[in-house]
Amino acid sequence: MPFTSVQQLPGEPPSPPSVRIFLTGQLILQPDAESTACEVFVNRSAPNHHLTVEVREKSAGKPDVILMRHYGPLGYLNEQTRVEGMEILRLPADENAEPVSKVEQYTGPPTDYAEALGLAIDLNAKSFFGGRKLLIDHDCARPSIMIRDGIFHTAAKTSEDMDVHLMFNERPVRELHAFASVIGANVYLNDGESLLLGWREMAVSRTLTLEKPPHGVSYEIFIINDPLYDDPREAKSHDELREYYKILPSINTSERLAVQVRFHADAVALTKGSAKTPCMPVIISGP
Repeated sequence: MPFTSVQQLPGEPPSPPSVRIFLTGQLILQPDAESTACEVFVNRSAPNHHLTVEVREKSAGKPDVILMRHYGPLGYLNEQTRVEGMEILRLPADENAEPVSKVEQYTGPPTDYAEALGLAIDLNAKSFFGGRKLLIDHDCARPSIMIRDGIFHTAAKTSEDMDVHLMFNERPVRELHAFASVIGANVYLNDGESLLLGWREMAVSRTLTLEKPPHGVSYEIFIINDPLYDDPREAKSHDELREYYKILPSINTSERLAVQVRFHADAVALTKGSAKTPCMPVIISGP
């Protein structure tokens, strides 16, 4: 992966991050070759999936304070370049200094705040479509979300109440053991630094600035491209890879893999998204 690797989180023991970003649903993460940004493509071709972005301020023992909500497709921040519809970047304490631009992947042991990003599905891995340049249909996947700082990791894994197999031509290729159903990105702000979110709402430019929080306070940013509601009495498991192929034109029909999910007979509680679908984000790491 072009993510820069880190094996240890800041602090000893690891400190809680100032901001935790959670990504779930039909999203494709693609870091750039210089590890300065991760573009999050939003699959707008998946039926009944809707983009929502929400920012919460969290304090122990108190209800969350919702600082921002966005629902639906984003508008382009720059109509000339037509790339991202939202930008998340860390601003330095010195107003004259350049913003921090560095995205990393966590490769160390599990902690309270991260598990290795290697548990996420990378479509450029050898066991999927490794060694190829996978093209993304920008007409159906942009405006995207550009994240310019953070330690990316596995924030949650698929349920143990189901068996997942990778299939080809309706035949099993291999079992997929617990993998990332939610990808996270931790942001650690130093004194005087802040995290800036920029987007457009009804053609009006909006910004939200998150200052380094005091002890006991943190922020969470949820970026979700999921159905708004799945009735557990009606919802059926479906193949999420099939939805991704709609915006990956370089993967031919004859070579497409599938994901088959079977729930254990004694599975009782099935949670939204990760346990029923699983509705996971994926990574395209290169080449």
